[in-house]
Amino acid sequence: MISLKEFLQQSYTAYHVVANAKAMLNEQGFEQLRMSRQWDLKEGGKYYVTKNDSTIIAFVVGDLSHYGYNIVETHNDSPALRVKGNGTVTANGVTRLNVEQYGGGLLYSMLDRPLKVCGRLILRTEQGLCTQLVQSDYNVVIPSLAIHQNRSANDSLSLNVQKDMLPLLCEGEGDLYSTLTDQQVVDADLFVVPDEQPFYAGVDSEFLCAPRLDNLCNVYSSLVAVTDCLPKGIAVCACFDNEEIGSMTKQGAKSDFLPSLLKKINATLDYTEQDLVAVLNSAVILSVDNGHAVHPAHPDKYDICQSGQAYMNGGVVVKHNVHYATDGMSAAIVKTIMDNNDIPYQDYYNRSDASCGSTLGLITSTMLQANTCDIGLAQLAMHSAVETVGRRDIKCMQQLLSAFFDAKLVCEGNGKYTIG
Repeated sequence: MISLKEFLQQSYTAYHVVANAKAMLNEQGFEQLRMSRQWDLKEGGKYYVTKNDSTIIAFVVGDLSHYGYNIVETHNDSPALRVKGNGTVTANGVTRLNVEQYGGGLLYSMLDRPLKVCGRLILRTEQGLCTQLVQSDYNVVIPSLAIHQNRSANDSLSLNVQKDMLPLLCEGEGDLYSTLTDQQVVDADLFVVPDEQPFYAGVDSEFLCAPRLDNLCNVYSSLVAVTDCLPKGIAVCACFDNEEIGSMTKQGAKSDFLPSLLKKINATLDYTEQDLVAVLNSAVILSVDNGHAVHPAHPDKYDICQSGQAYMNGGVVVKHNVHYATDGMSAAIVKTIMDNNDIPYQDYYNRSDASCGSTLGLITSTMLQANTCDIGLAQLAMHSAVETVGRRDIKCMQQLLSAFFDAKLVCEGNGKYTIG
């Protein structure tokens, strides 16, 4: 199976993530299904479905003497610069790519580093339209303005996407599409993304640094866990696109993709709608997305109590905030699974006078009415071109997700859960 470092390096966009995920799942005997066709599901069966080539949901049908769902959800997109079609700007001896911001990235971290043009092309062929996954075999770069022309750069730096963030494509005039294919391109979904090799840092290599750790390290862990699981009910691994821009797409978490898939599983296994309502009310969802580790240079940015602060290599982070789905019950369920498996964990609370980002947890818990807990890894430099997590925490997350998929979770009413 592909390693984590290889997965991080090769998964430039959500389209690449899904292609790599399919390869991992195919290798482990999963069968691809289509929502538009009839299904024939069997106990022990392993399956996956894709949407738009950028979202993938895998599931394993376990022992159906217990009908229930253990669901892990992640997002597979990251902040980037989205290319405006084949748009280029030629002036002052060079051609630059015309881009717009995708997600809330740290723009300055994209300057002066190797970048690639990646995504998918929509091609016109004799057989009709088809897609082609691409990544440029060359790098582009966004040069910063020299200190001599911007003497205040080290005191304050303000970047305008339309002016300052257009990557250099070539000297003189140039065309983007022709550098990626010799076929006829009708349109495209292309992004400019960091092209950095993942690397370990620290005296004992205790930190992993790479682009797109938010949230590909958890996508990878969830895929590894679902391929190895022996669920008591049905284990579901959902990797959604477009979280960084609000999830309001046909392949995003706010779409009907996951609810429709669960309904189709339910009907195919000859359960009723009432059965699905019942099991979803006792189901548990883990919304897995990284959280903020305490930055050693800025400890004042975090909660005033150390018990609410998260540190790299301190274990899985249980995330608490009004913008997260975590409550006392869902946190207790996850903590019990970790205690039963000797997995270290820590609680994270946001500083009370600061806001935090939203996650998939609230979206799916609202739609499915399931107990949901937001968890993640403690991370530094979130939304930077190169991010940092604790190396040992990745193993902790993989252990938790494996144990969660294998757990028998039963809601007995009156606020009582049994965890087997």
